[in-house]
Amino acid sequence: MRVALVCDWFLPRLGGIELHLRDLALALRARGVDARVVTTTRGPDLVDGVPVHRVRAALSPVGGFAFTPAGLGRLGRMLDAEGFDVIHAHASVVSPVAYTGALAGVRMGLPTVLTFHSMLHRSALLLGASESLFGLMADRIVLSAVSSVVASQAVRWLPGAAVAILPNGINTAFWRDGIAPRSPGNGGEVTVVSAMRLSRKKRPTTLLRAFAAARRFVGDAPSMRLVIAGDGPDRVALAREAMGLGMGDRVELPGQLSRAALRALYQRADIFVLPSERESFGIAALEARAAGLPVIAMLESGARDFVRQGVDGLLARDARDLARAIGRLAVDGPFREYVARHNASVPPPYDWAEVAALHERIYVAAGELPAVARRVSHQ
Repeated sequence: MRVALVCDWFLPRLGGIELHLRDLALALRARGVDARVVTTTRGPDLVDGVPVHRVRAALSPVGGFAFTPAGLGRLGRMLDAEGFDVIHAHASVVSPVAYTGALAGVRMGLPTVLTFHSMLHRSALLLGASESLFGLMADRIVLSAVSSVVASQAVRWLPGAAVAILPNGINTAFWRDGIAPRSPGNGGEVTVVSAMRLSRKKRPTTLLRAFAAARRFVGDAPSMRLVIAGDGPDRVALAREAMGLGMGDRVELPGQLSRAALRALYQRADIFVLPSERESFGIAALEARAAGLPVIAMLESGARDFVRQGVDGLLARDARDLARAIGRLAVDGPFREYVARHNASVPPPYDWAEVAALHERIYVAAGELPAVARRVSHQ
């Protein structure tokens, strides 16, 4: 099976969707699927063993996506010429390449899957999708989303549509290597960690202020420290905010960490927090959960698919509730130990072997859609 993973962005541009595509391609290729990335992002033709078809196109200076008819036309012709068996388009909020790829797959009568990777709203769909693609072509394409919250948003704006869930995946064995049950700490320091891009969308300042509020609630029993791994445009402002809150010695910003360094950080931490409400999946939270950490995430984020209230961690309704959740896990050692022991002994869902197998089943299902099956039977 030759599969085109079509997306506006890919490595060397660095981000969540880019890393997901690389890991998905590797997981599929390990199962014997000839998965290839198709993108307009410039770069090498082979990335970590994954073949990449890079289509020449003018790119927007903001967002880095193709925006001219000529470039998008070349994309459609390339997909037609390369002999793919399945088209799997990966879309964010504005994704002309992904939507062009999906339309090309439908036009060629190929099994076609479109996955939404971002929180959706009406303007996002109007910018990137046409009624013909999602309405008149409903029997020719499988719609999917990375989480239940994104799937519910897609259904809201596409009444009557069936939206499957195709989650992101992780290397569970990597994150669980060296895992050990945590003790309550016996009054020692509690380390709260997070990993994110330091930008407004990810809400690092919200986490900082929630941590400050939790410290006021807890006092010095126990002492608390916050470590936020990652880099981004808000890093300097975040450090200044920590100083302004009188927490310069309680907050660490180590910058972007490798996966191995992040795992080492999790092994000496006590709580992981993901403060973003617009997190369509929450891969960092899933990795921390796999490493055995109790996880605090937002109730309306994609992390609710794998963080069960009071079992894997806590889900917060808003910023005030986030502060309460941090304070509760910090001060209640036995509860924190209960959650940590559960997370250390019970692996989370969404290991890559499971996720890649699910993708293959979806590809087969896409080939069985009425319009696609009719086209294939007449070849």
